[in-house]
Amino acid sequence: MAGFLSSSLSSCLPSLLLLLQLSSSYAGQFRVIGPGHPIRALVGDEVELPCRISPGRNATGMEVGWYRPPFSRVVHLYRNGKDQDGEQAPEYRGRTELLKGAIGEGKVTLRIRNVRFSDEGGFTCFFRDHSYQEEAAMELKVEDPFYWVSPGVLAVIAVLPVLLLQVSVGLVFLCLQHRLRGKLRAEIENLHRTFDPHFLRVPCWKITLFVIVPVIGPLVALIICYNWLHRRLAGQFLEELRNPF
Repeated sequence: MAGFLSSSLSSCLPSLLLLLQLSSSYAGQFRVIGPGHPIRALVGDEVELPCRISPGRNATGMEVGWYRPPFSRVVHLYRNGKDQDGEQAPEYRGRTELLKGAIGEGKVTLRIRNVRFSDEGGFTCFFRDHSYQEEAAMELKVEDPFYWVSPGVLAVIAVLPVLLLQVSVGLVFLCLQHRLRGKLRAEIENLHRTFDPHFLRVPCWKITLFVIVPVIGPLVALIICYNWLHRRLAGQFLEELRNPF
């Protein structure tokens, strides 16, 4: 009896070892590898998140996807040979594309267009073959294209155009002033050439009288006429009061 048991165990042992080996090999049939460093992108640009399985194998029939922890928001999902756009999170609809050129080797890349600040953080890539799934984490760093501009540089950029404008206006003013000065100098020289030197020998009171009389003369005449008419009309009015009939 003991010999029969020992012979049965010895005959079943290879089969058990084979089953254990198959199960262990099935449990570790592949692993997912992502980039080993953070991926950097600028706001508004495109970014690519690569992911692959090792050892390489055809992943066309697998389910492949990216999601964002901790709430498992679906960034992109590939299943049954098609992109499942309807299962994407609203903020990623129309912005993602799965590059499947090397999916036959177990390599895929997720392209995200129009990168936003909200895209910064962790992403998880996964491959699922039936009930077996493996995944890898990766990190995306989003930077402002003007991150190098400090407040001091912004102040200089804001003030520099104003300073340049002031300098330009000052140069134009100096140029115009120089031209006008030359023009005035030429006109004064011409005036000196055509000016009658005997005019300087005339007394000042004569010059003043010559200028004022044409202006004040008519005014004095109007005042005299007004007074004469006023007196004449006043006399006629008094005469009518004395002799009403």
